[in-house]
Amino acid sequence: MTGEFIARRRKELGLTQRELAEQLGVTNKAVSKWETGQGMPDVGTLLELSRVLQVSVDEILAGEAAGSKGQQDSSKDYEGRLLDLAVDRAEKKISELHMGFLDVFGVVLFLLALAVIFIQIWYLVKGRGGGLVYLSVWIPCVLCGMAVLLIWSAGICIKRTRSVCLKPVVMIIAVVLFVGGIAANAVLFSAGKEILSMSPDFSQVMCLKTDESGRAVLYRQRAVIFAAQADVFPFTVKNEIKVQWLEDDVCAMTYESPDDGETHQYVATYGDRNEGVSYYYVFNAVEGTWRAEGNYEDCTIEVRMGANAGIYLSTPEGTEFYSAEECLQYGTLAMVFPNDGPRWTLVLNKDCVIKPGESAVAEGGTLTLCRVDMDRTAPLIMRR
Repeated sequence: MTGEFIARRRKELGLTQRELAEQLGVTNKAVSKWETGQGMPDVGTLLELSRVLQVSVDEILAGEAAGSKGQQDSSKDYEGRLLDLAVDRAEKKISELHMGFLDVFGVVLFLLALAVIFIQIWYLVKGRGGGLVYLSVWIPCVLCGMAVLLIWSAGICIKRTRSVCLKPVVMIIAVVLFVGGIAANAVLFSAGKEILSMSPDFSQVMCLKTDESGRAVLYRQRAVIFAAQADVFPFTVKNEIKVQWLEDDVCAMTYESPDDGETHQYVATYGDRNEGVSYYYVFNAVEGTWRAEGNYEDCTIEVRMGANAGIYLSTPEGTEFYSAEECLQYGTLAMVFPNDGPRWTLVLNKDCVIKPGESAVAEGGTLTLCRVDMDRTAPLIMRR
């Protein structure tokens, strides 16, 4: 019926199949198929065909003419239905894309959960036996909580498992695993007190752990969340430890020990001043006379070599002398003197440079001098 109606209207308007095809932008063969019932115009062509044949789309589809008012109303109704159809298809496509993205995101979350679980298993099976510890006792708790949360979130994102993960029983199980896992890890990895301190420029992390006996162990960060033992304090620790960064790569830890009732200091260093070319002695590197900056110019340090080798420290309180043998060096950046009952800490600042083949700090470098005390102390900047 539709094909006959198209052919009849074409002939009434005095158009050939070629002329009609040219106006519609299709081939003669397409028009021939329509008129013989072997095919139908697509949605995009129907509107243009109705305009050329001067009839409504509904009339073409019905295969018969209608009244003029009915034609106009029917054409408008059809155009509205086409618009609704296009909107529905667009919304469905967006929904499919959204669901596809959620599925992919869910898979990514699940893979992240597997990675977190692998880290925990690797540490228990191999890492701990290799001398590694978690940088903080809270890290395994966080990892355990992350694993549970990531798996549940992945289940919510993936379409096939969403309904299961939203069941109350599954949600309760997830909460129990989340809380229980954190609590279990807190008990499993708890070991005395710990101190984590970040350097002023956030480039270094000082990790110190003490057990119930007061034994203090310094750790070096490894692979972001792990740490390896670096040294053990020579004296046990009583109560609190004072932590003070004297430079971005030098951390001084002052503490009192029940072993002798005295104040002691340990200095953690994380670099050097000659690009690691060779080992050098801080005592030799600071040979010369140094004076404090600002309002403390009456404080000077004279480091002598030779027969009268030693450190001559002058302050408003008087002059103090320390022999080279009384100076205890930490790394290649700091020394504490005297080594028995420390009173002062001397640090090579970052502007210090020791050129290849030389042992002394080049001109322009500064030092930091700080009194060893459990109370708050202000470091002095010394310039040659």
